[in-house]
Amino acid sequence: MLVGVLAAALLAASCLQPPEGPDGAARGSGGAGGEGSPGPGYGDLLATPAAEELPGRLVVYFLDVGQADASFVRTPGGKVIVIDTGDSPDDVVGFLKAKGVERVDVLVLSHPHADHIGGALRILEEFEVGVLYDSGFVHPTRVYEETLAKALELRDAGRLTYVAARAGQVLEVDPSLSVTVLHPEEPLGDEANDASVVLKIVFGSFSVLFTGDIEEAGERAVLARSAELGVDLGATVLKVAHHGSRTSTGPEFLAAVHPEVAVIQAGRDNPYGHPSPVVLRRLSEAGVTVYVTASHGTVIVHSDGEDWEVVTGP
Repeated sequence: MLVGVLAAALLAASCLQPPEGPDGAARGSGGAGGEGSPGPGYGDLLATPAAEELPGRLVVYFLDVGQADASFVRTPGGKVIVIDTGDSPDDVVGFLKAKGVERVDVLVLSHPHADHIGGALRILEEFEVGVLYDSGFVHPTRVYEETLAKALELRDAGRLTYVAARAGQVLEVDPSLSVTVLHPEEPLGDEANDASVVLKIVFGSFSVLFTGDIEEAGERAVLARSAELGVDLGATVLKVAHHGSRTSTGPEFLAAVHPEVAVIQAGRDNPYGHPSPVVLRRLSEAGVTVYVTASHGTVIVHSDGEDWEVVTGP
């Protein structure tokens, strides 16, 4: 296992050699307009309230929450989307409070595993939440049952809209964006990972694909449905599924998405060997620039709908 983890770390380092900005942050930019001028540095972005940072741009934080998933999206119109909440009740709540967030307009829980919903209950308790999108996959664990009970309590009180996310739904959150659910659909099957909510955000020519923890069966289902409906899976940024596990990000799926950037959310020295050297090699051979939270920390991507920039910490 140690050899596998070391190999993964070395391969991850070889996948990414971005230029450094003046504050030491690793950066990269691109898009239809070519390389743009560097924006604010990592520390400046973290210290700026969400309502004030990079007005008119889409800002996505792939949060470093260990061996777990959590992402924060601030839309060009100032709306807040949270996609998964890590495994700690404190991490995402602390981030939201530090960013001055008072309302989460859309909360998406990709699937009911604790490393994706561990902070959801506290978010529901401490913030106003507009709409909760849940996979609806039944999972008999205390963390999921308590989160679901709180969500239904808020729904019954008229304080929350609860939606079972299904392919084809469009999230009405910001008119400047297209936010579409690509997966799951009925029946959900027997595996929580493969019933994950897959979400695509499009802003102009820039896009991000969030994949939860879908594995091979889930990827095949998304590919088949997109081909049937003529949906373009292509995305500028891919949130790599299942922490970079070798059971995800298959060659056919990766070819359909053909991202320029991939972000893997995985914990330092995790016992699973994530991200897999197989997946890292596959991404590298496809010419994808890879960021791993285990080594880069929180990864920030922002775009004006044409040019985009990636900013990481020192």
